Amino acid sequence: MTRDRPAHLALRHGPVLAGLCADELRQRHPRIAAAAAAGDLEALRIEAHALRGVAANFGLGVLAEQLLILEAAARRQDVPGLAGPLRLLPGEVAEALSALGQADG
Repeated sequence: MTRDRPAHLALRHGPVLAGLCADELRQRHPRIAAAAAAGDLEALRIEAHALRGVAANFGLGVLAEQLLILEAAARRQDVPGLAGPLRLLPGEVAEALSALGQADG
């Protein structure tokens, strides 16, 4: 993830675009978790791929890398390989929201 000061990305992209990115994070992160819990690796892969694109476009590099690892593990049907990225994802999403000036308090 970016280690820039909080809300740096909101300044760069503007509050409307930062808000749209934050909405995607808030919607897709729970879908990824639900797909993992259900064992639906295809849904997990699709959601991780979509969110990775959003993260990459907003300069959220570490988050994009974690999502790539998650996507690749889902594609390989490597259930044990999902554990690490799934464990790190909530923290990376929280950091991304902070960088976007959209932290939940």
